[in-house]
Amino acid sequence: MLIIQKNQANKLVMTLTEKTTIAPVYYYLEVFSNQNHNSKAVYLGVDASLFTDRFNEFTITENDIEDLDNSIISLDAATYDYFAWECSSASYDDKVSIVESGKLVVNGDATVVSTFTQQPNEYTFNG
Repeated sequence: MLIIQKNQANKLVMTLTEKTTIAPVYYYLEVFSNQNHNSKAVYLGVDASLFTDRFNEFTITENDIEDLDNSIISLDAATYDYFAWECSSASYDDKVSIVESGKLVVNGDATVVSTFTQQPNEYTFNG
């Protein structure tokens, strides 16, 4: 499971190299909301791991101002399904295959949306 804190840079550690089939490779993280079923894909950027044969380490920033091509994403505090895609270019349109999937949790202040529906009054008469 990956964990992202709102409004800060987050290190994500995954094992992508073991299932990667292309070179050069560009990685994108696609997230699907479990609440509203929307999806986003963010470029993971440069792998910071010194031991890429064991694990891959990326830094993405969660922020209100989104720049998906530069590893900055805006997410609500919630749970998501994630898919790490290998791509043949720096474009998400050139995705080849999924190299990892799992659950992602975004921690922080949740935006609360309340919806109220006016219900009609009901009267029951016995007579």
